[in-house]
Amino acid sequence: MKTIPKISLLLCALLAGTSAIAANWSSDSLGYRYAPSQSEPGVSDKVSKNILSFTHVSGDATGGNFFTIDLLKSDNSDPNNGGGAGAQEWYGFYQRSFSLSAMTGNKTGYGFAKDLSLTARFDAGTKNTTFAPSPFKVQLGVSAAMPVSAGFWDIGLAVYKESNNNGIVGKAVSFDAAPALNTAWAIPVGGVGAFTGFASIVGPKGKDGFGEQTKTETLIRANFLFDIGGAKSGLSAGVGVEYWDNKFGCDNSKSFVRNSCTATTPLLLVEYTL
Repeated sequence: MKTIPKISLLLCALLAGTSAIAANWSSDSLGYRYAPSQSEPGVSDKVSKNILSFTHVSGDATGGNFFTIDLLKSDNSDPNNGGGAGAQEWYGFYQRSFSLSAMTGNKTGYGFAKDLSLTARFDAGTKNTTFAPSPFKVQLGVSAAMPVSAGFWDIGLAVYKESNNNGIVGKAVSFDAAPALNTAWAIPVGGVGAFTGFASIVGPKGKDGFGEQTKTETLIRANFLFDIGGAKSGLSAGVGVEYWDNKFGCDNSKSFVRNSCTATTPLLLVEYTL
């Protein structure tokens, strides 16, 4: 399956999810973030990127939809397949959740969680480098909504399955199924902004396209966004930090470019809610 159709699948899934069940509420936003020192396996741990994003969130009678897509532009240290300017990448995912509280009418919660949801997530991407990655990922699992007083904090466990492309050796790669632990949060703070972010841990998923055993991958992003002109303006800006270890499952200890599989970078962010 080509990458562009894969991304189209994400768009179709979003449209299907939002049209099949009338949304009770929805929110769309545009965002920009600057990451001065991300990592790229086999390239560098000091790649700067400018990233534009679009995000859609909605809720209905049985659960919710979350869709986001990023356009990432690297500096020249991460060159495109022509060897000139920096690489360009598209990456997005769609997640559908089915709330047990909504479907069963249970309003008392489930032990430590105020709600449990069944989740299905689909990721796809493409990048114009020599490696020419075209990831397609599926995650099926369950998530728990923590009892925070405002905003949300979800923790989920899923089965993760990925296929990808290795343009250097010229073959498609189907990875083993692996466990994935995910969490995401957005907590309002004192009427001035919100603490937002997510963390994802994916276990070893077998051998990669070079025949190397993959390692546990950890991605954490935490941000604080200040409301600009008041919460009703829709505009916010702030700072954050991102930590990515064994990126894409790459074994940082064996990388032929030192530390290119792990990096920590500060973030500058701007977001506008439409």
